[in-house]
Amino acid sequence: MISVIIPTYNEAKNIKATIQTLRLNDENNLIKEIIIADGSSTDDTVSIAESEGVKVVISPRKGRSAQMNFGAFNAKGEIFYFLHADTIPPKNFTKDIVNLIEQGYGAVALCYLLITIIGF
Repeated sequence: MISVIIPTYNEAKNIKATIQTLRLNDENNLIKEIIIADGSSTDDTVSIAESEGVKVVISPRKGRSAQMNFGAFNAKGEIFYFLHADTIPPKNFTKDIVNLIEQGYGAVALCYLLITIIGF
């Protein structure tokens, strides 16, 4: 149902944890695929992602928007969720997305707001 699309460039230090946490936080098994749309990384981003069993595509053009578009072109899900390689969505994020779509918030951009509380 959901294609998670992650544009990457030299994200070897983050990508494994992001992929693993995506799977853990998809408690309703709504992720159909995770696509890494890489911008020709020079580190181990691609091999790490492949070792996690996700689909990796190398974008013919480098740059976040070009890579996101290329990832979307290769996606098979009904819902596209774009994510930075160093971002961890909350538990049940997939259920939240589907619930909003079912409520009629179809073709809109959705995001989670991270609030940091600093104690004094």
